[in-house]
Amino acid sequence: MSLQFIAGSSGSGKTRYLYEEIIRESMNHPENWYLVLVPEQYTMQTQKELIRLHPRRGLTNVDVLSFNRLAYRVFEDLAVETLTVLDDMGKSMVLRKVAADKKRELHYYQRHLSQMGFVSQLKSLLSELYQYGVTPQRLEELKEQAAKPVLREKLEDVSLMVKSFQEYIENKFTTAEQVLDLCCEQLPKWERLPKSEVYLDGYTGFTPIQYGILEICMKLCRRVRVTVTADPEENLYREGEKSDLFYMSRHMVCRLIDGAARAGVFHERDVILNPKVPWRFHESPGLAYLEQNLGRFKAGKGGNFWPKDRGCEEVKVFCGRNPAKEVAFVCRQIEKNVRKGLRYRDMAVVTGDLPSYGREVEKQFGEMGIPYFLDDKKSILANPLVELIRAALETVRLDFPYESLFCCLKTGLVLEGSRKELDRMENYVKALGIRGFKRWSLGWERTYRGGESLNLEALNQMRQETAEAFGELRQSLKEKEGTGGSMADAVLAFMEKLSLEEKLNSRADKMMEEGLSQWAKEYSQVYGLTVELLVRLKGLLGDEPMSLREFSQILDAGFGEIQVGAIPATVDRVVVGDMTRTRLDQIKVLYLIGANEGVIPKRKENKGLLTDEEREFFASRQVELAPSAKESGLMQRFYLYLMMTKPSRQLVVTYAACTGSGKELRPSSLIRELSELFPQGTAGEGTGKEKGISVPYSWQEAVDSLAKGLREWDGDWEEDQAKRLLELFSCLYGQPSFKELAVNLSQAFSYAYQERGIGRAAARALYGQVLEGSVTRLELYAACAYSHFLRYGLELMERQEYELGAVDMGNLFHQSLDFCFEALGQQGLDLAVLSEEERKTLVKDSVEKAAKDYGNTILQSSSRNAYLVRRLFRITDRTMWALGEQLKKGQFKPVGFEVSFSAADNLDAMKIALSQDEALHLKGRIDRLDLCEDETHVYVKIIDYKSGSTSFDLAALYYGLQLQLVVYMDAALELEERRHPDKKVVPAGLFYYRIQDPMVEKKEVMTPEEIEAQIKKQLKMDGLVNSDLEVVEKLDRQIEGESDVIPVVLKSGMIQEARSSVASGKRFGYLREYVRSKCRTAGQEILKGKISLRPMKQGTRTGCDYCPYHAVCGFDRKTAGFGYRKLKALKPEEIWQEIIPKEEEAGDGDEEPENREEGRDKEPEAWEGVNGKSAGEEAGGKSVRKGANDKSAEEGANGKSAKERANSKSAGEYGKGDGKWQ
Repeated sequence: MSLQFIAGSSGSGKTRYLYEEIIRESMNHPENWYLVLVPEQYTMQTQKELIRLHPRRGLTNVDVLSFNRLAYRVFEDLAVETLTVLDDMGKSMVLRKVAADKKRELHYYQRHLSQMGFVSQLKSLLSELYQYGVTPQRLEELKEQAAKPVLREKLEDVSLMVKSFQEYIENKFTTAEQVLDLCCEQLPKWERLPKSEVYLDGYTGFTPIQYGILEICMKLCRRVRVTVTADPEENLYREGEKSDLFYMSRHMVCRLIDGAARAGVFHERDVILNPKVPWRFHESPGLAYLEQNLGRFKAGKGGNFWPKDRGCEEVKVFCGRNPAKEVAFVCRQIEKNVRKGLRYRDMAVVTGDLPSYGREVEKQFGEMGIPYFLDDKKSILANPLVELIRAALETVRLDFPYESLFCCLKTGLVLEGSRKELDRMENYVKALGIRGFKRWSLGWERTYRGGESLNLEALNQMRQETAEAFGELRQSLKEKEGTGGSMADAVLAFMEKLSLEEKLNSRADKMMEEGLSQWAKEYSQVYGLTVELLVRLKGLLGDEPMSLREFSQILDAGFGEIQVGAIPATVDRVVVGDMTRTRLDQIKVLYLIGANEGVIPKRKENKGLLTDEEREFFASRQVELAPSAKESGLMQRFYLYLMMTKPSRQLVVTYAACTGSGKELRPSSLIRELSELFPQGTAGEGTGKEKGISVPYSWQEAVDSLAKGLREWDGDWEEDQAKRLLELFSCLYGQPSFKELAVNLSQAFSYAYQERGIGRAAARALYGQVLEGSVTRLELYAACAYSHFLRYGLELMERQEYELGAVDMGNLFHQSLDFCFEALGQQGLDLAVLSEEERKTLVKDSVEKAAKDYGNTILQSSSRNAYLVRRLFRITDRTMWALGEQLKKGQFKPVGFEVSFSAADNLDAMKIALSQDEALHLKGRIDRLDLCEDETHVYVKIIDYKSGSTSFDLAALYYGLQLQLVVYMDAALELEERRHPDKKVVPAGLFYYRIQDPMVEKKEVMTPEEIEAQIKKQLKMDGLVNSDLEVVEKLDRQIEGESDVIPVVLKSGMIQEARSSVASGKRFGYLREYVRSKCRTAGQEILKGKISLRPMKQGTRTGCDYCPYHAVCGFDRKTAGFGYRKLKALKPEEIWQEIIPKEEEAGDGDEEPENREEGRDKEPEAWEGVNGKSAGEEAGGKSVRKGANDKSAEEGANGKSAKERANSKSAGEYGKGDGKWQ
């Protein structure tokens, strides 16, 4: 009965010494038993190593065990019956049920029960309390001592749930932690213990229960020997500070010595292994120096510095541009080492962030053909079977919502059809908003816009198969008296009905044939694990009544705990693992990747139910728990030391300069420490930004290098690099399997976009000889001819979705306004004199009518949409109020709403000849047409309602991007000329009215009248107004200064053009002719087959904004030949000079030529021409206030007559225009 430690630094040979002692003692004393206790994940490797070293290649009286295996060995020899052990999966399910039952009694955690991950945290805390022997009674005592109310509530809740958990599993189940408690009770009865020697290796510390077992062993067995990793030159028997590198080891030694003293056990003289050069590093002085100084830097305390005149080949540091570059560097280094004679199994890769780096390793190692084993257990939550079951339960619970149901169908385990057929059905369901089992059980007959060609018979066949697949499950789960057992049986029956086991095995076989062995093993295991989970749930909670929601949550908790691991497929492979978990033996080269701040050492965030401060409270009451986040951070330094001293030949540390998305990263403190240890610098530093290509080590790397070289080629490479690129291409071209790929890469390198039309014949086949459509179609063509081709030629459409989008809201606003004006006409009411109560009643009825059946009751499908209905009423009411106020101030009366125009009306504006046998037929609809008549004139005003932020832009009109209003005005003028042949029809104005409910910035004191004035100002119409003062007065007879109806500002009775948007009647005529010409040109180009992929760019606006065809067109400015068609910025007067025919420029005026004399008599100063000055200007009258877009105060014009105003336009008149194509 004795205790002995075998201590030494990492690599000093402690484990080898221990193994040799075990073998020697077991051979010398065959009558005794030798128990070797190691961590669970090390048992197989330890057993293999002992057998390899044993002269007889076998073990007779040596047992390699973990603490749990020791417990079961004791139970087996003593015939102790144990209850079924609940693993993490069972604990989670029971805790989910217990917590739900006790929800009303909980205080602090009641609101956390439904949060993702709460049950997992609760399970971890439960296991921790069991491991450290903290009972519910002790928690109650601590609760009384706690000063903070939050901690008291927490302890009360945890105590309640632990008690309820124990009561639920009492006499039925036990936990893994309780197994060790039972082992402590039974271990003294074990007859083999007095004849045994116990050896412990690979531990850095123990839990209180494990210390208890070791104390019994020390008291009863012959000897206990423990390996300890510590600095042999430091005092092993003094704990020291927690910040010391070897604190964990010394703390373990002190606790075991205290236990030995309590047990009355003799402490033998310890074995201290302190070779001058550790055994592992006898050929690597750099690694030996690293081991002696890492984490404590003895060189600064009288030790030997690394020679400054040389670097260190055994320790390398590499900086990659991002994690992908890090892994690529490691791949190259591994292949280089293999060529030097190393085996793959001689190398390993570890990181502090295995989930992130593991994916990159899987990708690149797979591409490079490097055999590897990823030492990580994988969750099955993303497996198709698990997704199917979880989504199926949600489908039944929520009555067949689209999202959950298609999550089931897309697993490919329900329907046998192709993915294309499933996509068609998904399009149909999304477009028509099909939800609920009733609609899935009835035949589908309706179609939607863009889906007229769908095969409804095939869709109904798939619908019927889907309804049948889920029908029985729905019926079983919808029973009122459901229990955990009945629901588990229903899911098992569902799995059997769909033959899921056969389908998954078939997928696994296919994956194995394709070389995806890890995926194949997961698929082959997951069905059995799922069945086991359901059977276990049935055993745990079979008779418990529960809702479908509770059952789903419990099942989710179980699925969340299941993880599958893979067995290495080959012996010769690179181990890829975690810095703290992975066991590495006899590694020659280690790659430590991801050495960035927060990763190595890993920053641990306290995500448990107890904070670090609360854990300190436990420690102050002498209650031991797991280490806090701060303590874990200190412990990680020790794990980092152990890992970095594993290789015997070389250590390579890599870190990234930034993330994959470009966010900057900081290197770990480890990098700084290495630079201090090796002042000369370590080899291999770089950013990965060097030009050129390096020698590839595999065919895949050769392909990647060729692609990289062609991508980065800029003609500035050195001759040898350019030659290497050519050699690489020739090498790949010479390989039959890579020839086509090499050719494709070279073609992609030399690719440049060239404009090619589809030709007149193809255009006629697509569009016909008569081009039909709306003005919006021509505006789209002006923005991007290729987008027009995709939309109207190939008729590509975005997926139709059953939702209320911006377009739908615009349609609803239009319909609501139409119904309002329709009701006004039917009831003979005048909006201008309508009372507020009458207006609100009118709006309410109209909005309800518009929303009643819109989009198949979509407005009633969600709370958000119901809110939008209320918003629709509010904005429509505000709009009707504003329109009424505007009508009050003018003499115009609305005479038409939703007035349609088309070529059938035989209007020149809508029926444009393109050639002898080709024509452009336009159609459109004016939202509102207002007229004002006198004895000799008919004045026309058109208004287009916009729910967006559209504003009138002369430059956009000039480039064909905003033709709609002018085309509509042209058509309206033609119609009115027909109706009133005896009167002169005059364009009064064309306007956009933005439908909105504006916010007013309230000043300190504002009267209701001032607020109303601000609102009217924001709701003012935008557009182009006839500059005739008589027309202006008919539009707003109350105008004084700035109008709150139209975009006109008067000063001294004259239009201040710098702040107004006006044009003479004659210019309106020129505008009509220009727009007709623009439409004709666009139509001719379309029928010629022009589909140029050169979207326009006007300022910051481009033809690609909001374009749905980004993924189709391939427009990329980095590719030669691609680029925007930039529109040059022009002043409005420059635009007018382009619009007005050259022969008409000298006589451009307000009146027709025959009426000029009359005009001269009235206002002779108005005929000075474009450059003439008015009387006001001659007198020196200039506007002092800058226009909205003026460059200087002098650009504003004041005191001009009506006719001169028609001929003199400034940049502020219409906003800044952008000009010609470049």
